[in-house]
Amino acid sequence: MKSSTRLLTAVAAAAAALFSTQALHAESTYGYSDTGTGAVSATARVNVNVTIPKLIMLRVGSEGATVDNVNIALTPTSGSFANGDNQTFNWDGTAPVFAASTAAGLNAFAWTNAAGATLTGAVSTPDAGTTGMSAAAILVSAGATDTLQHPGANTGTFTTLPIAANTLLTGTWTYSVDAAAAAAATAGAFSQTVTYTASAL
Repeated sequence: MKSSTRLLTAVAAAAAALFSTQALHAESTYGYSDTGTGAVSATARVNVNVTIPKLIMLRVGSEGATVDNVNIALTPTSGSFANGDNQTFNWDGTAPVFAASTAAGLNAFAWTNAAGATLTGAVSTPDAGTTGMSAAAILVSAGATDTLQHPGANTGTFTTLPIAANTLLTGTWTYSVDAAAAAAATAGAFSQTVTYTASAL
């Protein structure tokens, strides 16, 4: 006998046993009048119990197991530079200013049927390298009308946001670098992993 057939047989047997047990314990009453007159009645009660599973879902960026990379480049706002050594250029002695590009926004979705659910975040495996930057330098914003806001204005300080039950929350989160941090950063690479957690106790 195939395992799937055995499983179905076992489930059917368990269900039959359950209903059989319930039937044995069903309530029964009677009303009786030995004179055959007067009102009589009988009642029977049934307890109906419904179990609703608790579910919470969160998506930031791509669906499935893909972890998105948010790539932000800092480039000098004056002059045009190409890779190489000893290249000539016109410089008036003004110090360059480095501006950060804004990464494309990531779609964010959250849903739960649990009461009291929340969303927050945390930074793990930060690597400032030689840049001197910190998690607080990474700014994150959502659209003003988005129902799912980012839990904090940057990745250095997170807040705890409520997730309303049975309400689909959506947003587009845009990542950028704080201008002051970009101006103070030294050459190198900065990287970190941000983990968002939606939970319901």
